[in-house]
Formats: sequence, C-alpha cells, structure tokens
Amino acid sequence: MQDTPSPRRRTVTDPQAARILLDPQELHFFEPFLAREGTVREVAAVLACKPNSLLARVRRFLACGLLEVVREVPRPGRAVKVYRSTADVYFVPHSGSPFADHAVWAQERAALLGRGLRFGHAQAPRLRGHRVYRDEHGVTTHMLAVSADENYDPLAPGEPALFTASHDAVYLNFEEAKRLQGELDALLRRYATVGGGQRYLLWLNLVPLPVQTALGGAT
Repeated sequence: MQDTPSPRRRTVTDPQAARILLDPQELHFFEPFLAREGTVREVAAVLACKPNSLLARVRRFLACGLLEVVREVPRPGRAVKVYRSTADVYFVPHSGSPFADHAVWAQERAALLGRGLRFGHAQAPRLRGHRVYRDEHGVTTHMLAVSADENYDPLAPGEPALFTASHDAVYLNFEEAKRLQGELDALLRRYATVGGGQRYLLWLNLVPLPVQTALGGAT
C-alpha cells in the first residue's frame, strides 16, 4: 500500500456514505484506503479478511462515491485495480448524518451492546442472574449474581472481560465534569488502538441532564 498525500476535502451528505464513515465497523474496512492507494488483496491482507468479502464492501464504497480506481496494473489476464479514497478529509455535517437523530444513534449502540452482553454472558457460566436487595447501608442494590446468596464478580480471574456500569445521578461542578471528561477520553484513547484479536465495544458516556430529568424523560 502507498501513501499519496493530497489536500483533497469533501463534504458528505449522502446518508449511505455518511453511515460508512461514522460506523466503526464500516470504517474499519474503509480506513486502509483513506488517503492511501491499495489493491483488494493488499488491504485484505492488512485486515486479515478474505479478498472476496472485502471486494463486496469495495463495490459499496465505489457506489456511494467514497472510493475510486486510481490506476490499473497490467498483468496476464485481468489487470489489478488500485483503489484510493476520493478525498483525504471527509466532513459529515449533522444535517446529513444518519446519526443526527441522537435517539436513533443511541438505539443502534444499545442494540450492539445487547449483542455483546449476550455473547459475553454465554462465556460466563457462573453468571446466572441478578440480585436485588438492600445492602448493609440500607441502599437498594442491583447486582449480577451467581445465586440468591452470592454476587457475581466480573473482575475475578478467568471470567470474561465484561464490564457494564451506569449512574444517572452523579453531581459534579463544571471543573470536575471537565476533568472526568478528560480522564474518560484518555482511557478510551489508551486502549482504542491496541490491536488485539477480540473485538470489544467500549462505550463511555458523560452527558449533562436537564433539570428534573427522570429515567423516563424530562418532567
């Protein structure tokens, strides 16, 4: 594969193209062509996937205008096509994004999270349910459980790397919230490019809630 620097920029308004650029799984297959030249076989080797599987995606990238054939390399039989992104920088305005509706975006992420939880739970035979009880401080507690008498410890050695937690009543001043924002960003960046063999969904959220917002929505 070959880098070909260029200042080309493009604003994307096509919903299909926007989805490819904003969806992490789709972008995974498009990224090797971004501002670089490559053949299907070269990129498939980088991504450790079958060339025929990648070719189907390449055809979609071509159809929505994200990819182009920059040249063909002669050889006996059919020439080898060399592809490259049609721009080096893509700008997807909120108005043209399939995720402009934040509820739709959250719904899609939640569906992916649900699939991951089912897959992860299947690898944790000790995880059999939930316990709802008052702890020693009188606080109603909801915990993953092995039985009615034992909480499940997801951090125990040998258990799958599975972690979910949320709190909808964290009260911070602006400076504290910005500090937490920076720490979460650093944590995500630290692990996002490690490049291990198992794909994980790491979904970190910190959002301010309107006054008097309940779980069911604003009141």
